[in-house]
Amino acid sequence: MSGKYGHNKIMIDFMQQMLSDTVVYPYALIRDYEALDLDPAEALLLLRILHPYYLKGDLTLADISSELSVSENEAKLILLPYLDKQLLEEDPVTHHINCNGIIEIFYEKWISEQRQKKTARTGKKNSAAPMLDKELLHNLSQLYHSFERELGNTLSPIQSEEIRSWLEQDQMPPELIEEALKRAVLQGKRNFAYIKSILTKWREAGYTTLDEVIKNDLKPGKKGSSKSQSKRGENKKSQYNEIYDKY
Repeated sequence: MSGKYGHNKIMIDFMQQMLSDTVVYPYALIRDYEALDLDPAEALLLLRILHPYYLKGDLTLADISSELSVSENEAKLILLPYLDKQLLEEDPVTHHINCNGIIEIFYEKWISEQRQKKTARTGKKNSAAPMLDKELLHNLSQLYHSFERELGNTLSPIQSEEIRSWLEQDQMPPELIEEALKRAVLQGKRNFAYIKSILTKWREAGYTTLDEVIKNDLKPGKKGSSKSQSKRGENKKSQYNEIYDKY
């Protein structure tokens, strides 16, 4: 009898020890890891990486090194794929690591689900063929990071919704939106309104791909083309003058 009692007490102590080492994770990390473009092994490793973050609300390279029992150099290599996918971000000043990229993806997924529920309730369908959820979320995440990096500020909810509208409603390819951003930056006009005006102009002209925009840029009569033609003409005239001078 005493042996059974002793065994039960040990089991209770063991269970209490297990429960005392519990960390609360968002269930979406387990249920929807594929939305992050991760396989099961990568998702499990991500949970290990984020353990200190959900334990104390902060995450550094030293935390990851300690959690995984590896050196900080090895921790950098382990962290690299998650940084490349922009799921995790390292602050260039404090070097603390955040999971804003993960939050953005799950937020967009949630918004998409709410829209689908609303469509199901109202019976209205979008005539344009939408992207697959996974593709849409990936493209949105990439564009959000590009815009925030180049414009130097966090996108407002209205701006985020505008980018989503370009992809979903207007069916613009991501590379076309990236090109508009690039041209605005190169012209020193780092503002959302100017980027929107470029895309509006292209849409009104009927351009739906980056190739169409580039082909239009190369047409005779365009600013870039006329300058290059004028320059070629000046070079040709200079060559003729050199010939006349010789004779």
